Amino acid sequence: MSAPTLGRTVGDGALAGAVAGGLGAAAMYWLVEPSIRAAIAIEEAGAAHEHGSGTAHEHGSEALVSRPEQVVAGLVTVLVVGVLIGIAFALTHRFLASRLPGRTPAASTMVLAGLGFLTFTVAPAMVVPANPPAVGDPATVDLRTATYLGTIVCAVALAALVTGVARAGSLTPGTRAVAAAVLGVVGAAVLVAVLPHAADPVPANVPADLIWRFRVASLAQIGLMWLALGATCAWLGQPRTTVPTRAAHLVGA
Repeated sequence: MSAPTLGRTVGDGALAGAVAGGLGAAAMYWLVEPSIRAAIAIEEAGAAHEHGSGTAHEHGSEALVSRPEQVVAGLVTVLVVGVLIGIAFALTHRFLASRLPGRTPAASTMVLAGLGFLTFTVAPAMVVPANPPAVGDPATVDLRTATYLGTIVCAVALAALVTGVARAGSLTPGTRAVAAAVLGVVGAAVLVAVLPHAADPVPANVPADLIWRFRVASLAQIGLMWLALGATCAWLGQPRTTVPTRAAHLVGA
């Protein structure tokens, strides 16, 4: 079976990314947005209490972009980013499939999606927990951004090491699995311990359950996107057979 063309790989990745982005946008609206609205309401209530309702109202009326427009822009952004990530994901799998665990292309695709979720989502969330947009200290943005990117780089390097151990030909299958699992757990613990603590301080008037609902919903949204991306790419990557036509039968005869 010949490898798919580069154009088909890009097209499949874009389609899978669109599916993932659409599901991610829906999850963002139904799961994440309620926590954001609640956090904004708390922020506005605190501003009204501190400065007076009239001043808070005037400040809110000066916003260049309304909240509904922000929501629509956010949903469109998730969809567009999903397409771009889908193309990058398909190209990455095209060039790294032979180095990934998995006996079939579909299996290696799901492995890559799982690694993407762990390295680009779970690892940064462990070191730099997310907060709703209306919650946090702007003075910590630089530290949190640098720590977030550094965590991703370290997590990708760890994922490469774990993958290499999982495919080590000098070890038995059982030993490879145990060694890869131990390396992954120990490596993740070391990363969490070594990387700087960059959690954004949460104001006292913001309930802790609101923060946790936002964090869990955000993880669920992105996890759904990675799952949809991997599953759709795996399905699109299956060999496509053509149904023999009557003309083909006549030529064969």
